[in-house]
Amino acid sequence: MFGPKLPVDREEFDWLLACFAWLHSTIGRRDRKIGYQPTLVLPSDAALLGASTARELFDATKRLAGLEQWHCELVKGDARTDVEYPGLAVGEYSNDQALGTFSIEGNAPVIHYNPQLLNKPHQLVATFAHELAHLLINDLGDPPGGPDLHEHATDCAAVYLGFGIFLANGARNFSQFQDSGMHGWQSEAAGYLSENALVTALAIFICHFHMEAEFGPYLKAYLRKDYKAAHRYIARKHPNISDEIDKLDLAVWS
Repeated sequence: MFGPKLPVDREEFDWLLACFAWLHSTIGRRDRKIGYQPTLVLPSDAALLGASTARELFDATKRLAGLEQWHCELVKGDARTDVEYPGLAVGEYSNDQALGTFSIEGNAPVIHYNPQLLNKPHQLVATFAHELAHLLINDLGDPPGGPDLHEHATDCAAVYLGFGIFLANGARNFSQFQDSGMHGWQSEAAGYLSENALVTALAIFICHFHMEAEFGPYLKAYLRKDYKAAHRYIARKHPNISDEIDKLDLAVWS
């Protein structure tokens, strides 16, 4: 009753573990053969800070993800349409338009991105990481839970690649708006997993790869508490989480 508590329910935590096991048994096995292990990418990374164009930021993200040898075309998409606020004097508006897309065009994988994200480079990195995760898992078949969870598993794969901080920070953004006599709050959602699920996946990532990471200042302040709770829970309840992931029976999720 008084032990550490997860920021997500147990069912979602079990799915996150299964997703890590799915990734570990496929791309993880391949990576171990070539000596590659994901690392936690921080917003202070010099390669990201030194990028001044979308192409440079994309190439830096690919290198940090260990995918620099994977071919993928980058295409500037259409800018998002202007926000149309609700017809209320005071209200909240949610804008959940796609920030990027992944597709196979002919025989070539193509990533489209929203050019407006150049004003939000951290969110653009999160978008690139998600779409590159699509490239990575495109041929792995269905994730745990089936095809309906493919996009959620793609978010999890982006965390597995080391970009959990970017995805968690970018999952939900709030800002004020004022237009034509109306004012209120606007919320924007990105990705498919919730903030709580992403910080829990980040804690699994840190524990699974046995990392000693001090990155508190890089997470949004209100997410740090949830991350620490997830990390304490794993340390207490799943001290051998790498062994659990390695031995988890994925047949129950088929």
